[in-house]
Amino acid sequence: MPSVLESLIDRLQADCTAAEAAERSIRASVDAQIKAAEQARAFAWRRLNALSDMARVAALEPERELSVERQLVALFREIGWVENDLAELGEGARPLIGALRPIAEALHAQAHPPAEEGDSNADKPAPVDPIAAFREFEAWYEAERGQPFLQVFERYVPPTPVVEF
Repeated sequence: MPSVLESLIDRLQADCTAAEAAERSIRASVDAQIKAAEQARAFAWRRLNALSDMARVAALEPERELSVERQLVALFREIGWVENDLAELGEGARPLIGALRPIAEALHAQAHPPAEEGDSNADKPAPVDPIAAFREFEAWYEAERGQPFLQVFERYVPPTPVVEF
């Protein structure tokens, strides 16, 4: 039969074990929150860079189809998938280009709004928000490919040894 002292020590050790488990659980939760916040921050900056680059291209080209193509080339060049034109992507990229097209069209429409023609606003479609269109594309891409689109901007950089002479 354990003595009163042994029982007291066992209870205190159980308290220590429970406190350590609670600390590990909290640390794991905080680590997961930090990783999620880091990814959200990185993706927000990547989204900003991608859309601002596309918007700059859209502003430079008044012709819609040419603007859309140049915007998509700029995006794919930034990712590192093409050098010069969309033909480098091949036929397998058609769905991807088709899903990105509404974003480029929305950016072009914002950069080059149609001239006001009287009161014929009833037959004009509502302008598409490029940010909302990009988020819809991101959801589509993740559903199709199983990973976030903005992940494609990550580039592995092998460690470079530091050599001193």
